Amino acid sequence: MHNPNEAPAPGPGTVPAAQYPRFGPPEVLRVVEVPAPAPGPHDLVVEVAAVSVNRIDTGARAGRNKFQTGRRLPQPTGLDFSGKVADVGAQVRGFEPGQRVWGFLGTDRLGEQGTAAGRIAVDADLVAPAPASQELADLAALPLVGLTAWQAMKELGVEEGSRLLIAGGAGGVGSTAVQVARARGALVDTISSARHEELLKRLGAGSRFDPDAVDWPALAGRYRAVLDTTGKNLRSLRRAVAPGGRLITISPAGIPASLLTRILPGPTVSFMSVRPSREGLEALGDLVERGRLTPIIRKRFPLSQIARAHALVETGHGRGKVVVDID
Repeated sequence: MHNPNEAPAPGPGTVPAAQYPRFGPPEVLRVVEVPAPAPGPHDLVVEVAAVSVNRIDTGARAGRNKFQTGRRLPQPTGLDFSGKVADVGAQVRGFEPGQRVWGFLGTDRLGEQGTAAGRIAVDADLVAPAPASQELADLAALPLVGLTAWQAMKELGVEEGSRLLIAGGAGGVGSTAVQVARARGALVDTISSARHEELLKRLGAGSRFDPDAVDWPALAGRYRAVLDTTGKNLRSLRRAVAPGGRLITISPAGIPASLLTRILPGPTVSFMSVRPSREGLEALGDLVERGRLTPIIRKRFPLSQIARAHALVETGHGRGKVVVDID
C-alpha cells in the first residue's frame, strides 16, 4: 500500500507535483503524478531543483485568495523556483539545456500554475540565468522575496546615504531587503525580535527595535523610506516618515490603511505587490555574484513533506525562507 506521506514514483511521461484537491489546512496537500510538460514556442521546460514557500502560497491553499485563484480544483502550488533547463521552445533564444536558471511566475498565475513539481513549463520571459556562486537549491529562497525587496527599494528611492526602516526585518522579504538596501549604500534600521539581532547585524543592519517596545516618539520623522512587511503599527510607522519620504507596505493587511491615507494629511501608505521581472532577477543575480546578497534559509523539506513546510510558514515570526527540495 502506498504511503500518502511519500512522493509516488514517477511513471513514464509523468513528474511528481504538489497540489491540493480542496482548500484547507496544510494536510490537504498531496504529491501526485502529472503529465511531464512540453515547451510551447515561448517556453522553457525547467527541471526544478527547489522552490520556496511563501505566505501567498499558504493563503491560496487555505482558500483565502479565491478572488485570485478561482474555485476550480485541484490547484497546484509554488510561484518561484530554481533549476536547470531541460528543453527549449522553438522561438526562445539565449537559453540552452543544462543551464542553471531561476524565476518567478507572478501572482496572476496563483492557482493556475505551480512550481512545486519535478518539471515545469514556464514562459522564458519569467526566467533568468541563476548565479553560479551559490548552491542551485539554495537560490530558490530568493526570486519572490528578492524581487519584492528590489522593487520596493526602487519605489522608495533608496540610494547611497538613505535612511531606511524595515518593519519585519528578519523575515524572508525583510532579510533580503536589508541586504539589497545595504548594497545600495543605505543605512538600515529594523523592527524585529531580539532573537534575530545577530543575523541582522551580520547582514549589515544598524539599530534594531523590539516590536513590543518601540519608542515611537523617538522615531518621528527620522526615515526617508519605510518598508513594512507585517501590516501592523502603520499609524506609528507613518509618523516615522520624514517630510517628503515614503512608506510602502507589502502586507495585504495594510491595504485598508493605504486607502484611508489617501484622504488624510501626512505620508501616504502605498501597497505594493511584487511583479515578475527578468531585469530584477538579473540584478539580484549580480548582487549574489558580488557577495552582497545571500539566501537566508530557515529550514528545508523534501517534496514529500511540503505540508510540513506550509505549516511552518504559517507559524510566522521566522527568519528567512522555508525551502522545498524537489529532486
